[in-house]
Amino acid sequence: MVTGRTELEHVLTRLEMLLNDVWDQRPAGVAMSATAPLVSLGVDSLTLALLLDNVGREFHIDWTADTRLGGAISLRSLADLVLRRDGGPAAAAEA
Repeated sequence: MVTGRTELEHVLTRLEMLLNDVWDQRPAGVAMSATAPLVSLGVDSLTLALLLDNVGREFHIDWTADTRLGGAISLRSLADLVLRRDGGPAAAAEA
């Protein structure tokens, strides 16, 4: 099993790929940042809903039952939620 920083990086990479899959067109001139608020990356409410649906399927998360979504304002915070749900609080707590 891969743990620690590598696991976080893996989840962040998958989240970025899933975001790219649901974007109709990636906003021009916006640099991808794991810690930037999703809104500042150009993620609107429909894109967020599609992203969360895909994240839920990939990571087997029922957002209504398993996780509080209030903290998911960036790809990093979304990755932290995924890792905590999968029992990786040490990895989720890494900076």
